[in-house]
Amino acid sequence: MSIICYSVTFILGIVGNGLVIWISGFKMKKTVNTIWFFNLGFTDFCFCLFLPLHITEWANNGIWPFGPVMCKLVYTTLFLNMSVSISFLTIISVDRCVSIQCPVWSKNHRNCKLATSISVIIWFLCLVLSSPYLAFYNIEKHQDENISYCSDDYAAWINITTSDEWTFDLRNKAMFITRFVSMFLIPFFIVLVCYGLIAFHVRKSSRLSGSRRTFRIIIIIVLCFFSCWFLFHLMPFLNFMKIGMNEDLRFFMHHFADCLAYFNSCLNPMVYVFTGRSFKKVLRKSIPFLLENTFREREDI
Repeated sequence: MSIICYSVTFILGIVGNGLVIWISGFKMKKTVNTIWFFNLGFTDFCFCLFLPLHITEWANNGIWPFGPVMCKLVYTTLFLNMSVSISFLTIISVDRCVSIQCPVWSKNHRNCKLATSISVIIWFLCLVLSSPYLAFYNIEKHQDENISYCSDDYAAWINITTSDEWTFDLRNKAMFITRFVSMFLIPFFIVLVCYGLIAFHVRKSSRLSGSRRTFRIIIIIVLCFFSCWFLFHLMPFLNFMKIGMNEDLRFFMHHFADCLAYFNSCLNPMVYVFTGRSFKKVLRKSIPFLLENTFREREDI
């Protein structure tokens, strides 16, 4: 299931996010929206680039064949891209809400320079939040020295004894709480509030056209965000609360949660970008033009 899910996510994510990067970065005039979409597409594209390593890992029954350095790098990069992606989804929600609720302020202060500064701050903060994974992810070798697994090692730098179990448990809880609050609780609350305010404003203002379409997009955005990330954060929460579960069910739910979370990286282009009329207009014009040039070159040859 994981191999199929990762493969589908990789193909759709590379194509979809590649188009987002191409259109927002090279085909459209630089605006606040294109800056958001470019960063969102770029981080999701980078996220998808590492999926073949996970496909190889699970094709080898979970055995990690790429060594300790790649173990640290890959999982740190994955958590970095996940946190950056969620942060930009949240920023897009806030930006849309402010543009509708405070149009005058938005017109005077909303500019590319501010958007670029916010983007740099997001990348820096997410890098800081993801840096502990560089220390805690490591190779775990089993009885056969030729078999190793890449997993989180909260026992790093300490010799686990009875007296050190408290340190191990504290690190585990600290990483879970930080991830849950920063990557789900706060972003989901902000997204919910922002799109709730947008929906209320659209419903109240009969002058706004396309209200049904707006409501439909809002519902899709909130449902996709919740569906993709809820289970991913619920599973560690169940472990945190020490809630018992059948081992086979826990194994299945853990990998199903990862599949949903990873799949979010190829949903973003469809939900957040391709629903925009300007992006679809450029997409319709650009792809036929590219194909036409490609075919012409082949005919000349």
